[in-house]
Amino acid sequence: MVRWGYYTRFALPLKEVIRIQRIRCNSCGRTTNVLPSFLLAYRSYTVKTLKDLVALFIAHPHAWSKSPEIIVDMSTAYRWLRTLKQQASEALPAIRKALLDLAPEHPVMAPSDTQPEPATSSRVILEHLLTLTERLFKAAVRLAENNDPHTDDLYCFLNHFLAHQTGKALLVR
Repeated sequence: MVRWGYYTRFALPLKEVIRIQRIRCNSCGRTTNVLPSFLLAYRSYTVKTLKDLVALFIAHPHAWSKSPEIIVDMSTAYRWLRTLKQQASEALPAIRKALLDLAPEHPVMAPSDTQPEPATSSRVILEHLLTLTERLFKAAVRLAENNDPHTDDLYCFLNHFLAHQTGKALLVR
């Protein structure tokens, strides 16, 4: 792999332009981009913006859309939440399996925790996704570094995990 130039893009809500490194494989000639962990592919907003939206939605499921803290357009927020619900439903089995592989002695599901049905609310599915992902993230950090994880890193970890396990990173269709 060799450096193959760069391009610029915005990372909203930051007001600055960020340079994204491109790399090229000498063997096959394909190029790819090296995105910083705080950016999502094909999205202008940062991971923190997505994290704040989901946290607000979970904390206030009926009044989240009236919050002045939302900095994205409402149609974008609804689209993100709809896409995240679908991704969460697809990712929960992979997260449960990974948790069982890491710590088989700890139960991953409570008796009331069943596979989400299509009619299950977005808030419930996203809460399941974040709870299990946080447990998986903490277990992975303990195994890898024996260190305390930072909550902002959870979404970066989830993005990487989903890309690896399901072939689809956060909000990418």
